[in-house]
Amino acid sequence: MAKTRRHEIEGAVLDIPLRYDERTGRELEEYPDLISRPVYTPAGERVMLTVEDACPLAELRADGMRDCGSCRHYRQAPDALIGVCGHPALRRRG
Repeated sequence: MAKTRRHEIEGAVLDIPLRYDERTGRELEEYPDLISRPVYTPAGERVMLTVEDACPLAELRADGMRDCGSCRHYRQAPDALIGVCGHPALRRRG
């Protein structure tokens, strides 16, 4: 069975596969494609990768990059490259 690391982010649970990297000597997380297969919190907010390109709704910090992690709507999860987008237009309906 493949190793995974479990992340719980605002009620959403993701089991992220791990891959051993010989170069670094560490197990690295292999995040899923959260654009084509979205994951939502119980509150309907979308889980995103920090490094995804910012969407047209982004309100970017002046000192940041053009990615989700630099958006004012994004809440970073601790110890992971994922977080939650809090923009109302991206919430799951229903």
